[in-house]
Amino acid sequence: MDVNRLGTEKISKLLWEYSIPAITGTLVYILYNIVDRIFISFGLGRLAIAGMSITLPIFTFILAISLFIGVGSGVLISINIGAKKVDVAERVLGVSMLLFIGVGFIFSVLGTKYLNEILKLFGATKENIIYAKDYMKVIFIAAPFQFLSIGLNNIIRGEGSPKVAMKMNIIGAIINIVLDPILIFTLHLGIKGAAIATIVANVVVAFFQLKHFLVGNSKIKLKKENIVLDLDIIKKISKVGISPFTMQLSNSIVVIFINKSLNIYGGDIAIAAYGIINSITVLLYMPIVGINQGSQPILGYNYGAEKFHRVRETYIKSIGIAFLITIVGFILIMFFPSLLVDPFIKNDLELKLLTIKAIRIMFSMVFLLGINTIGSSYFQSIGRAKITAGINIFKQLILMLSFIYILPKKEGLLGIWESVPLSEGITFLVVIFFVMRELKYLKGVSKYVD
Repeated sequence: MDVNRLGTEKISKLLWEYSIPAITGTLVYILYNIVDRIFISFGLGRLAIAGMSITLPIFTFILAISLFIGVGSGVLISINIGAKKVDVAERVLGVSMLLFIGVGFIFSVLGTKYLNEILKLFGATKENIIYAKDYMKVIFIAAPFQFLSIGLNNIIRGEGSPKVAMKMNIIGAIINIVLDPILIFTLHLGIKGAAIATIVANVVVAFFQLKHFLVGNSKIKLKKENIVLDLDIIKKISKVGISPFTMQLSNSIVVIFINKSLNIYGGDIAIAAYGIINSITVLLYMPIVGINQGSQPILGYNYGAEKFHRVRETYIKSIGIAFLITIVGFILIMFFPSLLVDPFIKNDLELKLLTIKAIRIMFSMVFLLGINTIGSSYFQSIGRAKITAGINIFKQLILMLSFIYILPKKEGLLGIWESVPLSEGITFLVVIFFVMRELKYLKGVSKYVD
């Protein structure tokens, strides 16, 4: 794909071309995570699902750092390609590669050494910690490949190759889905088998990603001389990457506190229900992430090229599409919850009833999620990540933690479920202020620049 088309092609066509591969890729990525949980739930039961739920903050933290480097680098690469500075874009790629491997190695060492302490900190109980340990022992060993497989896909999208990024996700998904039943049931490895399947998928995907930048048809190349610790580029990556990092990190912190509260007010069954709801949440959220990822190269390129009318049009259409996705999700949860919940539950009516009750409460304001996500994430795409980071911190660390602390004391388990829609609704009021202000600014500046 000619990257210069980002500045000339019809916006709706570009959004389709860039977002559909991103949505497909993320949905496939979700599929093999969900398949993991389905196999574990049906084969090992509610305690295993609860153990998986305890590990979620660790995965979220890995995701946070991967996006910190990957999104930060991807946006910088997109902007520099738009500004015809390919050499700078290649230096960013080299630095990001060093960061992925270095941070991944640190995670492997510390995660393996302090696994018990980490899991107990995150709310593991005597009943579910054995499952969490069996899963994370394997995951931590190959942490560098997780950072590479997640982070490099953002860079591949940033350099203008969304279909390649989609193919990488599909390859990983197929490997994971095929290996899951073999390792979990045929070889009787249980939850360790699910972890091994995930790691094998990560390793294979990382191999093909590296091949893309070394000998593939990438717009930029990975060169040995660029794999250095360049503090100036790291600082620039940080300015952009801080937004997705704070969003995922704050989400990880919130999940830790939710799990601890669920343990107090509901026990392992409540933690298991929350684990199932998280899988369904990701199923809805990832298409929005796909829209966000698809729009980022378009926004970054045109902002770098000072084509602000195209930036404004992309922004509006991205928000509109995300809103429609969340409306569909709202209808499904409110009227057909069993369609989404049943695949995770086998012969456990008590867990099913609790999960349906909880998800209806938690998703009661989900139709605002698309506007909140795209509306705030836009700013990181154009290099103004502090606004996005501030909104994320406000939503997760101020609103969510406050509600999780206050509401359960008055309403018990119900208060934990209610904290999600209350936070979403209040965040919407903040996001819509920034959205309207930015649209007004883009409309004004486009008259003088475009």
